[in-house]
Amino acid sequence: MKVGIIGCAHMHVESYIRCMRELDIEITGVYDHNEEGSEGVSNRHGIPKQESLEALFETGCDTVVICSENKYHCEYTVVAAEHKCHVIVEKPMALSVSEADVMIDVTNKNQVKLLVCHPVRFAPTMQELKAAVLSGELGEIYAINASNHGKVPGGWFVKKELSGGGAIVDHTIHIADLVYWLFDVEIDSVWAQGLTAVSDIETEDTGLLHVRFKSGELLSLDTSWNRPGNYPVWGDAMLEIISEKGRTVVDGFGRKAELFLEGDKANQWVFYETDMDMAMFENFKEVIELDKPSPVDGNAGKFTIEMFEMAYQSIEAGERVTRKEVVE
Repeated sequence: MKVGIIGCAHMHVESYIRCMRELDIEITGVYDHNEEGSEGVSNRHGIPKQESLEALFETGCDTVVICSENKYHCEYTVVAAEHKCHVIVEKPMALSVSEADVMIDVTNKNQVKLLVCHPVRFAPTMQELKAAVLSGELGEIYAINASNHGKVPGGWFVKKELSGGGAIVDHTIHIADLVYWLFDVEIDSVWAQGLTAVSDIETEDTGLLHVRFKSGELLSLDTSWNRPGNYPVWGDAMLEIISEKGRTVVDGFGRKAELFLEGDKANQWVFYETDMDMAMFENFKEVIELDKPSPVDGNAGKFTIEMFEMAYQSIEAGERVTRKEVVE
């Protein structure tokens, strides 16, 4: 497995490089349309900087990791697939269901894998929850109350042209993917509200979704960027599941030690399990090298996009929207 990096705009590129280095995955080069981005990554990690996409593909990479601004995910996926490269793409996979369909079609046509970076499902706590669901330990699922809070990220994340939206785009994804993976649901309808309440930015920083699934379950999701700048981590990933056999609460960042220190970083969290990014890349490496099915494929990515796309349609309409209406 030889990887070329396309785009350095998303901060996760740093974690993904660390994971790939620890897994002895060769990184052949890095390209970013913003030369400062690729130059910074090149200097920090000793990865050859490439002046163009074509130059990157000439390095012999068989896989690309796309960490660009959201706007370019579809475009770069198409180019990579046409160069017969497998695609690992940062979330959100795309900015619309139609873009997601293009990405699925082009990777299928060129017989390359499409893997979407939804790392929270790889957290040990979520893996244990999946086992409990499969074993029937929870019984019938009635409702899920969830949150994926975070800090206001700034930069291109709050520029709609590049990100596609604000907190609803950014923080619907992780919980939507968990619900899709855990419970194999289909969206029936979405009611949502969003506003800019915390910061002076052009996108919403506060979002609340109410989702009804075709099989009857309900999801309440708070996507708000409402954590202060000194919060120990980027956010949370909480699920409260109401089911036939009781109430189950799971935190994707739950197993940690809290450190209280002097100075600016007075409160820190230290996690003592395999981190979710590493677990995800271990899986992705195995999928590509052993030609296994993608665990987080284009359909998983498309489900999350459908949810936030319907949320924005609901906000614009001022009412609940159904999937049937959106598809038609």
